Amino acid sequence: MSPIVYHMIEICQVIESRRGRSAEYCDSGIVRNRSTGTRRPRAGARDAGSTRRRHRIGGGYARGEHTRQRLLEAGIDLFGELGYERASTRAIARRAGVSLPALQYYFGGKEGLHGACAQYVTEDVRARLGPAAERVRLALDRQDLTRAELLELLRAVVEPFLEGLATERPESWALFFARAQGEHTAAFDAIFQQISARLLAIVTEIISRLIGKPAGNPEVTIRTVFIVGQLTLVRRARPIILRALGWPDFEGARLQTLKEVLWASITQSLTPQ
Repeated sequence: MSPIVYHMIEICQVIESRRGRSAEYCDSGIVRNRSTGTRRPRAGARDAGSTRRRHRIGGGYARGEHTRQRLLEAGIDLFGELGYERASTRAIARRAGVSLPALQYYFGGKEGLHGACAQYVTEDVRARLGPAAERVRLALDRQDLTRAELLELLRAVVEPFLEGLATERPESWALFFARAQGEHTAAFDAIFQQISARLLAIVTEIISRLIGKPAGNPEVTIRTVFIVGQLTLVRRARPIILRALGWPDFEGARLQTLKEVLWASITQSLTPQ
């Protein structure tokens, strides 16, 4: 991030804390108070080559990333608690401990922050699922796959998805996702297209070939949704499942047990009657 812009945002934060209200307008080198119409040079703007400014260049990017991270975490918290409409940018900035102009700078506004939060909470799942989904998609080009091979491909794509869902995450992430799903926001549409739609398409094709019915058949769709639904339940009911099992987390052997049990349930549901 440009050190000049970063310093401008920092000055805004100082004004907020000292005067008890947000700076109403900031531009490069000037802070304006609309109530008086007066302008004051930004602190440090007189000497562009000052030692203090040169000192800020080295750490500006790290501090900028830290600010962005705090805004993401605050956004996830408040969007999850209050929903998209009720969560204000001012409240999010206050929760993050930064100025409102900082939020505007990094995300362009509320919608941009909401979309960035959606990307952030699904990053791990996307990173795990993406490569596996691509390998399976390419393998499905073969039309002579046996039943055993189709089942192996199904397992190869559902297990990375399950691993991402079983990984420990703040409860606010589950609340954020549930809110976005219920509100049908643009962020949820993006999540669906990047993760759910891709996964559902692959699982649908495999189920279609396993039971010998077209992909558009209602039975194929229902079976597909039930399989994916079992996996997503692990994320939404994670605290309840762990408490019932007396487990601290889904790691190591415990994760393997979870995989085996769910896979047994899936294969049983696909056993020819």
